[in-house]
This record gives sequence, structure tokens and C-alpha cells, in this order.
Amino acid sequence: MNLLSLLAGLTKRDPHATIAIDADPGHPVHVSRSELWRRTLQLRADLATAGVGRGDAVAVWLPNWSEVLDWHIATASLGAHTVGLGLDADTDEVARVVRAARPRVVALAHGAGERDLTATLREALARAEVIAPPAVAVVAGPHGTPPLDPALHDVGGGAWLPSASTAGMPMPVTSGDEPAVAFGPRLAAHRESAVVRHALAVARAIGIRDDDAVLCVHPLTGAFGCALALAALAGGATCVLEPVTDAGLLLADMERFDVTQLAVTDEVALRLAGAWQRRPRELRSWRWLGVAEAVGSVQESATWAEKEFGVVSTGLYGSPELFGLTALWPPGSPAPHRWWPGGHPVSPELEVRVADPLTGRPVPAEEQGELQFRGYAVADAHLGDDPAERPLTEDGWFRTGERGSLVGDGGFRYLGAIPVSSL
Repeated sequence: MNLLSLLAGLTKRDPHATIAIDADPGHPVHVSRSELWRRTLQLRADLATAGVGRGDAVAVWLPNWSEVLDWHIATASLGAHTVGLGLDADTDEVARVVRAARPRVVALAHGAGERDLTATLREALARAEVIAPPAVAVVAGPHGTPPLDPALHDVGGGAWLPSASTAGMPMPVTSGDEPAVAFGPRLAAHRESAVVRHALAVARAIGIRDDDAVLCVHPLTGAFGCALALAALAGGATCVLEPVTDAGLLLADMERFDVTQLAVTDEVALRLAGAWQRRPRELRSWRWLGVAEAVGSVQESATWAEKEFGVVSTGLYGSPELFGLTALWPPGSPAPHRWWPGGHPVSPELEVRVADPLTGRPVPAEEQGELQFRGYAVADAHLGDDPAERPLTEDGWFRTGERGSLVGDGGFRYLGAIPVSSL
């Protein structure tokens, strides 16, 4: 199975089911499975016309719009890979990405905020000394109006508007298993087979099913947000896509769209708790919360959700090299144990061990050391890096450079980064 066949199966099963909602306080846009399917096939044709093929990179510089799903799936179906850029990426970061990935096309948001993304891209290309500049696909988003002249966004490789979707496009033949996505900061690349396996595994681990609604807050161009959104698709749920992270608006959408699952950083979860204290909402459908550590407050935010709503809350663990959402605690794990950052790998095909960072020897449970992983979710490569420099042990385990310990139930606890001097 690949991403395109996953979408095809969902569409065949129920073409009219809502697969995504582009959230907006006044005019939310509901996207059906059949509409996403048609858009994806049309974009695939546009990308092929633009010369995108096996092994090429396509940079995606868009907010959390449903169009990001189109770009992920259409690009992968051509044997190419997406490279995400955050809307806050500065010139140096964009230059680093285009130098390493050499994208053939850049999907550029039109009218998203006050920044001139085109000017930033031009400066980044000059700084990176790119000889063959990419074409720019100008994307207006669900609530925007396309520019009359896309040539204003041309950075040297041409500029075009994605075509309107058409009905009746056939299922294209796809083959191979190339890298499909790459996530910053080091552009960790994952093959399409791993992307699909991880989406299915995360959906099972969270318990996502048909008729669920998953709130997608973090960027779909990053590992954490992408893993959750694709898991929602794999489970047959609806992605409620949030282009902004205003806590009051997020709570309003959780109530409005009967959100069932949510995975955020503890910083976002704390803001949600504060906004709810100021204006309580009826969140009757909410049943699961995953919290990734950002500011050291996983337990505080998880406790709020369980106390006020009776949801199952869990700490999380993940990284771009491990495709985000790598581990979580099962629902039966006792509190406060399940609020620790860490958990059980989401799939039995993912293994974790803890080893002495200096000797490389595995250490017993409860003893601290370096977290190491092996399995499908480990990045296949870092774009632009020498493959010989991959941080692997001699027996094939990925070295995270992060400290942790195994616990008695088969899970692990994440305890922070290991100082470079100790590696």
C-alpha cells in the first residue's frame, strides 16, 4: 500500500465522507474524500508536467491547509519527496533547505500573513548559490483568492497556479519505494512504505476510527503534525486543520466539530487549559490527549484534561528522525506513570533500547543511558549529508543523543538531551 492507494481505498469506501475541515471562525471548508482524491490526481498531473519525477524534491511552504495533504500524496505518487518549511522559516533556514534538497518545485502560500515569502525565497536562493532555481506553485488556500498573475512569484524557474480538479481521472500506476517526506532541521527522509506503516500504526495506537475528528494543530509540514494527520486519514477520521494556534479558537473548534483526539506540545495544552478556565466549553466527544514535552509541563496539562473531561491522556515521544509520534503510553498505564514523556513504541516493528553512550553496551531497566531505536520509522537518510555519517551503531541501532531509561512494563522514559561531551 502507498499513500495514493490508501486515499483511493478511503474514497471508494465512502466518497462523500469528510476527510478534512479547513477551520475558520466564519467559513469552515469541508473537504470530502472524493474531492481530495480529485485534487490530488490533478496536482499529480501538474507536478508531472512541471518535470517532477523519481528522486526529486518538492518544498512545501504552506500553513495547515488541506492542500498540504494533496501535496504530500501527489508528490509521493511520483516517487518524489516533500520537504517542509515552517511559515516562520527565516532566510538562512530556507537557504539551508534549498541547498540540501534542491527542490524542483516550491509550493508557496499566497496571502498567508504579512511576510513576503517570495522575497525571502529569492534571497535564500541567492545565498545558497542555487544554479537551477525551482518553479513556484502559487497556492491561495481554502479561503484565499489566487493572484491574477503568478509570474510575480517567479524566482527564476517559472511560476504557475495549481489546476482546478476534474472528475473522472483514473487511478495512475505507481511503483517503487522512494523517500516520500523529509523533515527539518536535518531533513530526515522517510520512504513511502514507512510513511504508510507509521500512519496505520499510530492510528491503531491512538484508537482512531471512522467518524472520529482529530484536531491537527501543529504544522503538517513537520514530523509531529504530519504523523498525526496521516494517522487520522489511515483511521478513516476527519482532520480538523487549524491554520492558527489561538487557544480560544482551538477550543471553539473542538466543541463545534466534536473533536475526539488531540496531540499537542505541553505549551499548547497549557494554553488550552488557561483558555478553558476563562471560558469553559462543552467537549463531550473528546476522549484522548497526547502531550509532547516542550516546556516541562506534561503532567500539569494531562492532569487538567483528565480531571475536567475524563479523557485518557498520555505523554508522547518522537523526533523528525523517528517520524514524530514514535511512542505513547497505553490507556491502562497508571497515572502519573503515563504522563511521563516516553511510552511504548506505537508498533511492534519498532524496537527501543537504552545503552551506555560511551561503551554502547545496553544497560538494565531503570538505569539511564542513550535511547536507541531500530525499525521502519528510523529515517532512511538526511538529505545533503554523507550516508556514512548517519548516527548508527555497528549493529544498526539509531543513536538519538537523548537520555532515557527503560521501565518494567516494556516502555521507556525520556529524560532530556545528552551533553555532546558525553557522547
